[in-house]
Amino acid sequence: MKKNCLKLHKWLALPLGAFMAILCFTGFLLLVIKDISPLLGLDTQEMPFYTWVKQLHRWLFMVPENPRGGLSVGRVIMALSSMCMVLVLLTGVVIWWPKSKKMLKSRLKVSTDKGFRRFVYDTHVSLGIYAFVFLFLMALTGPVFSFGWYRQAMSKLFGQKMPPKEMKATAQKGEAQHPTKTNAFDKANNSQAKADEPAHSGAPKDMKAGLDGKKKGGPKLFKQLHTGTWGGWFTRVLYALAALIGGFLPLSGYYLWWQKRQAKKLHKAKG
Repeated sequence: MKKNCLKLHKWLALPLGAFMAILCFTGFLLLVIKDISPLLGLDTQEMPFYTWVKQLHRWLFMVPENPRGGLSVGRVIMALSSMCMVLVLLTGVVIWWPKSKKMLKSRLKVSTDKGFRRFVYDTHVSLGIYAFVFLFLMALTGPVFSFGWYRQAMSKLFGQKMPPKEMKATAQKGEAQHPTKTNAFDKANNSQAKADEPAHSGAPKDMKAGLDGKKKGGPKLFKQLHTGTWGGWFTRVLYALAALIGGFLPLSGYYLWWQKRQAKKLHKAKG
């Protein structure tokens, strides 16, 4: 079981670890900027750096024509990376699950006097344990804002209501009857005036309000679980710290993998 989980952990993290690190580091910046900017009297919509980080976090700068519902290569990559991050986190739990209380205490400590590799290994394991719950919630809910089929599956899993199909059909029909307004709306999206809204295509105004957390329903729940607003400022701080840790986990994982490869090559050379 652990061997299979280790293989899955490694072969998902190696190709996608860089994107997972980008997701976490940019997520950390978005959380921090979102909380600090009001204290400084700043509007995030007027901050080029915030827009830059948001575009990197959601789309790898490959902004779709309709940021709220359209797909792009960048959006697909980041959403799939988030989904794979869920598996990486779960397999990590299986791999390093302690067999005793003594082992658990050891896993939660970081050795500073046994060499740099041991230090990196201990931080990779212990910080991963501390941040697991928050990283898992962020990774699990991230693709909700990218894929409709994923949003439907998560809504069923969490017992949340989805917008009625007839409402979607009415919205799409209305868009078809007003091409001028649609074009104007697309131009506004390209200027990023409303790109801060979560991904949701063809939703009426009341549903869009729900996506922004103003009304009850699945979208509000998913946004709260993704950004940490469900517990006030305390959980937002924990989410920010977890996101920062999450950014370093793939980097430390790459280092440990590279060190192991170097050790194998050295062993073969001596043999």
